[in-house]
Amino acid sequence: MSESLVPVHPEATDDPAVLRWVVPVGTLGFVGEPSGVPAPLQDLYAAGVLTGSVVVEPAAVLLQIGDGHSWRTDGPLVRRALQAALARPGEWQPPTGATDDDLLRAAVDEVLAGEVGDFVRGHGGVIDVLTIDDGEVTVELGGACAGCPASGLTVQQRFEAAVRRHYPRLRGVVAREAQAPRRSRLIQLLPTRH
Repeated sequence: MSESLVPVHPEATDDPAVLRWVVPVGTLGFVGEPSGVPAPLQDLYAAGVLTGSVVVEPAAVLLQIGDGHSWRTDGPLVRRALQAALARPGEWQPPTGATDDDLLRAAVDEVLAGEVGDFVRGHGGVIDVLTIDDGEVTVELGGACAGCPASGLTVQQRFEAAVRRHYPRLRGVVAREAQAPRRSRLIQLLPTRH
């Protein structure tokens, strides 16, 4: 039986020893540090090519190169091992107690840390996550988003759409406006001319 090839490509991180291997969204169905990985990756850990923890994100796997090894020389070996391991999703052991909502939480965090969050912050807005429960996300809109006529579009066309790309099983997003403090009106009295 041949294994299907899972596409991966590396992205640099702030730590030169760690590469973020981008994979199709939801390839493994969990996030966090797996409690076990398939033999192709285990073998690289045993040989010291990889070190540290494997970290699974909604659309990536983070791996750290071992001391005395480099991505330039060992990267192709790591790519092949990762592809072989990803072709065996049933052999990955999720973190103990991991749930679908944990995967959704990671997708939401990634979206808010990325382009959508930058867009909202760039306009003086805030999206705070109140709850994530059974595939539904409840957020509170604050800052410039509170009372903004375009906030519904921001939530649906930007935030919800981006989360759905990372987590296709999203049931929906419920948005509430933050209770804004009452604004006092500044009335400027101009002297009248007689």
